[in-house]
Amino acid sequence: MYRLLDRKSVDRIKAMLQRGYDEAMVKLRGLEWRDLPKERRPCRVYAVDGSQGKQRLSGTIFYAVSSYAFGNGPAYRLVYVNAMLYNQGISDQIIRLQMETLENKLGYLSALLGGVDYVMMDGTLTGSLTRPPVYPESVKGITTIENALGKNRLEELVKAFVEILDEHYERLEEELKKSRKVNGGVILADERLKDFEEFYRAMEGFRGSSLDATLPKRVVITRKTLDAYIKGEKDAEEIFREILQEYGEEKELTLDDARNSVHVVLGYLEYLYSLEKLLKLNLVYVAKSFYNRKLTQKLGIDIVDVPYLDAYLRRTYGEERAGYYVITQGGRAISHRMPKVLRKYFPTVEEYIERGVPMAYIRTMRGGVIYLLQSNREINDELLSEILWHESNGYFRPLQRAHEGVKIEKKAFEVELRALLNIIKAESPELRVFLKYGRSPLE
Repeated sequence: MYRLLDRKSVDRIKAMLQRGYDEAMVKLRGLEWRDLPKERRPCRVYAVDGSQGKQRLSGTIFYAVSSYAFGNGPAYRLVYVNAMLYNQGISDQIIRLQMETLENKLGYLSALLGGVDYVMMDGTLTGSLTRPPVYPESVKGITTIENALGKNRLEELVKAFVEILDEHYERLEEELKKSRKVNGGVILADERLKDFEEFYRAMEGFRGSSLDATLPKRVVITRKTLDAYIKGEKDAEEIFREILQEYGEEKELTLDDARNSVHVVLGYLEYLYSLEKLLKLNLVYVAKSFYNRKLTQKLGIDIVDVPYLDAYLRRTYGEERAGYYVITQGGRAISHRMPKVLRKYFPTVEEYIERGVPMAYIRTMRGGVIYLLQSNREINDELLSEILWHESNGYFRPLQRAHEGVKIEKKAFEVELRALLNIIKAESPELRVFLKYGRSPLE
């Protein structure tokens, strides 16, 4: 055996942390750290969390995604199991996109079924608005479809899929009423891709620009384009088109390329639709805030917000005090723009992108975890007195129970996977080529 740490290493790490602390103490500013409301007002909630399990074999990825709702009523669950030929660029993003779509769907449907006052979500609303998974691929797909078929046909595709989604939600609501768990037909983009065959077949053979997997080492966006974006004269989609025209490689679309473009766009539409539905409810997003720099970045301090807040609280109150600090009540646009063609179909999503999201730091007990709280309502004592009804020992219990309930047990997933692989190998031996190797034991 050998030791990883010697005294010199310990001293070096201590010195680094001391520098960060000293810098924070020099730049501490007064913050309006408010006391939590004393009143705990009863309200009904559902809390929702999501999970994923996956395993890569020879060019194939098998995965399961699920969402689980716990609260004032029966627990509900959506589960989806699938496989895809592995694409290093977007496979993991598609799996995350589908997981978040299931979370949003179940948040909306459980609230509808339970008649609750709030839905609690794990994570951040700004993340859902700012960094939707596979967004670049989605914009690329929208651009490809529009260039190949024209704006009218693109709108026809969007409208047709949105109408199918309306029916899909009605069916899911009925199934959840009956069985409380649905594990088939919960991701419509995969299930109904064949319905849009006329679109991707019509795109086959189209010659147009598409970004290569690897961009040039230096991609230049002109100052004129940047100024136009800052002033709101151009959005991200228009800038993406410019990059496509300048750096894109002219090539003919294969049927697979066309099908993949339509598939990614349908997945993005399903995600946006789920977020549109969810945003019509009263929402509270709760996230651990260990790596946020919403305060310290403005002050030019090279640490994250939580130790800065704790340093302030210790100096001001002599303890890591419970309370909350409102960062913003909105009014700051999200640094992301939805493609223009989609805005009229998802007006609530667009509204929150444009006006921003209320957010605050909150600690519910002395010395407890500082959470980042976001909502589509103003964050004030009224909102806090309602959600704190569900707080216990520093945690929001419904969200904790949702997290426990959604875990896809690794052993259970591996058992199911082995059964699936054995069936495929027995019935179709030639498909073993896709199923032979897992991840390297040295990873």
